[in-house]
Amino acid sequence: MKNITILAVCLLLVQAALSQEELFTSSTIPDQLTVDANAVIRKNDVIITVESYDEFEVITDRIVTVLNKKGLGDIKAGESYNDDIEIEKMEATIYDASGEKIERFKSKAFKDVSAVPNGTLYSDNRLMYLDYTPRSYPFTVHFTSKVVYSSTAFLPGWKPLEYFYASTENAHYRIINESDVEIKVKESNLENYSVVKNGELDYTASNLTAILPQAYSPDFSTYGPLVKVALKRFIMNGVDGVNTDWVEFGKWMNDALLSDVGELPQSVIDEVKVLTKDAITQREKAMIVYNFMQVRSRYISVQVGIGGWKPIEAAKVHEVAYGDCKGLSNYTKALLNEVGIESHHAIIYGDRNIRSIDSEFSSTQGNHMILYVPQLDKEQNIWLECTSKTNPFGYIAGWTDDRDALVVSKEGGKIIHTTIYETDTNLQKSTAQIELKKDGSAVASIDMTTSGYQYSFKDQWDKKSQKDLKKAYSNYWSHLNGIHIDKAKVITDVELVEVRESVNLTVDKYGSKTGDLLLIQPVFFNRNDSEPTKYKDRYTDFEIDRGYVDVDNYEIKLDIGFKVDALPDNVELKSKFGNYKLTITDTGSGSLKIIRYLKINKGYFNKEDYELYREFSAEIVKHDNSKAVLKIIK
Repeated sequence: MKNITILAVCLLLVQAALSQEELFTSSTIPDQLTVDANAVIRKNDVIITVESYDEFEVITDRIVTVLNKKGLGDIKAGESYNDDIEIEKMEATIYDASGEKIERFKSKAFKDVSAVPNGTLYSDNRLMYLDYTPRSYPFTVHFTSKVVYSSTAFLPGWKPLEYFYASTENAHYRIINESDVEIKVKESNLENYSVVKNGELDYTASNLTAILPQAYSPDFSTYGPLVKVALKRFIMNGVDGVNTDWVEFGKWMNDALLSDVGELPQSVIDEVKVLTKDAITQREKAMIVYNFMQVRSRYISVQVGIGGWKPIEAAKVHEVAYGDCKGLSNYTKALLNEVGIESHHAIIYGDRNIRSIDSEFSSTQGNHMILYVPQLDKEQNIWLECTSKTNPFGYIAGWTDDRDALVVSKEGGKIIHTTIYETDTNLQKSTAQIELKKDGSAVASIDMTTSGYQYSFKDQWDKKSQKDLKKAYSNYWSHLNGIHIDKAKVITDVELVEVRESVNLTVDKYGSKTGDLLLIQPVFFNRNDSEPTKYKDRYTDFEIDRGYVDVDNYEIKLDIGFKVDALPDNVELKSKFGNYKLTITDTGSGSLKIIRYLKINKGYFNKEDYELYREFSAEIVKHDNSKAVLKIIK
């Protein structure tokens, strides 16, 4: 019986080896997994063993077939390390398309680099990764590693479908909990994919086809398969932490990371008190302090301390006149505190795309810190971006607006939503005078005022040289043939939070001549030229994350010898996606009057409505590009 058991085990091992060898051969990939894929994850086994609240190990066995150059980023053969992360073992083997071994790399052959961008002044995080240039495609990489973590605040979760353009043939994720600490779990969207739950904290996925990014899709985490995990008790760089809920997690952050970094030198305390002594309102005081911080400090990334989460002391930031988002936010908080204004650290995701802290799952989340001021006089919920030297006071549009943040105080953590810039406030207004010449050329001037979220598009244009401004506007209005910017002026008003622009230009070929007729497009400047992408299969809902309003008033003065022959019909479109109105009027005194109004609504819409949105957008494009016909009188 014993011999039979040994034989059975041997056969299983041989079978497993043969099965794995098949994964090194590109021809064994199921056809459906190569569709829209730049790489195929043939196997990705991740076994995490939590030995105690202050230690866990991760064993990875990963096989990836790279189909083309764009799939190189999906290899992911590498590990980060620092004083709390030790790479015990790591190697990679390369196979050609037929499964023949090309090269083997031990850990010493991996490239060792800083794990943070060049803009970081100093950091204790490093990365070892495989730097391999293939001779041909496809090829396969087999990567294995064993990593031990003595800082347990960041327990790796699971994304069996890793991102766009990569399919997954097999993935296995398992956590073995040998500690007495409970592990929190949140499963998202697994029911929509071929994922099997084998048991507690044990999952398998198979044959997940690659997906493509689609325009206006919400964040990938809202529809991709995902398992989040976190220890209820953890350690971060030697500091014990508690994570039962956001209240307790926030209290830990405040007590362990933030409570001892707010002291300032007496000299700066005296200075800000002098600066604010004549301020009448709390808001005025806060604005003076914020401006003080902006003028004397600059942003530099610093990735050291407790997990990169603990700010540098406020006194140190004042001394060196720089800091990262944590340091500058903490410095500003300390300054505000000295003039009697309450504020709190806020952890958030900073990104042009809107991404919220998960309010239902407390854990180490976020990539940025800003400052939350509960109240100034009668105004509530003010947010300060402390890494910008130019942001108006309380302005956060375009990077941290309209999302959930974790606000930390001595009472604990609280999820609070940041400022929403309402559609009607995201306004661009323009007034233009255009003189149309008989040869089809035009001379024009335009004044524009932009506010709300749209302010963030051009708030730095006032710093451009005249040469760069001319280039920027030429690109901005590239639909005008033969455009020449003669003069441009931009004023950024941080008090009113608006950008004011004045531009003079000429256009060599505005009109198109056909016999004794001249065809022009009356919507001269602010013209939509493209429609949203059409998809045969729209698989995600879609989101317009920020609404806006454009109001344009143009007058086109016709040269002597022109007579209006035909004008586009006036149009008004109304839908749940927004409103559009265009009127083109012959004044009867040698000019055309154009009034254009476009409002796009913020909203989350079902995927079935996407084609309706495309149709609405297509109608706008059609009317924006409609033509008027002028008769040339000889």
